[in-house]
Amino acid sequence: MSKDWLENLEKHLPPGIDHVIKDTDHAIRDLALHIHLSHWHPISTVPCNRDVELRLVDEGQIVTLQFPCRQLNAGEWMNADLGTRIQIEPVEWRIWQHSKSPQAHHSPVQINDRSAVLHTDHRRIEQDSD
Repeated sequence: MSKDWLENLEKHLPPGIDHVIKDTDHAIRDLALHIHLSHWHPISTVPCNRDVELRLVDEGQIVTLQFPCRQLNAGEWMNADLGTRIQIEPVEWRIWQHSKSPQAHHSPVQINDRSAVLHTDHRRIEQDSD
């Protein structure tokens, strides 16, 4: 479309409609970004220093950690609630979807109680029979 055509069109629109169009465009872009970020992504694309939700493989099942994590610039993982480093090998990530995690900063996390930190997604990982 030519610039002249757009300028001519603007002359025939009701006053203030350009703000409505811009606001609608902004809302659509925000929604599209939210939908994109709510999907699971390969771990190779995870951003550093942002709260993310992680999935990992545990005993042949995909599980979701129930607290926000951050990948530090050095590639290490940190529990964002507690500020402690954790040894994990995640396979998928998405932006942390919750305002806060179920485990508050002051809540004791029982490391031996796996149910305190893992949520099973009930998907089995196919094991190679080789």
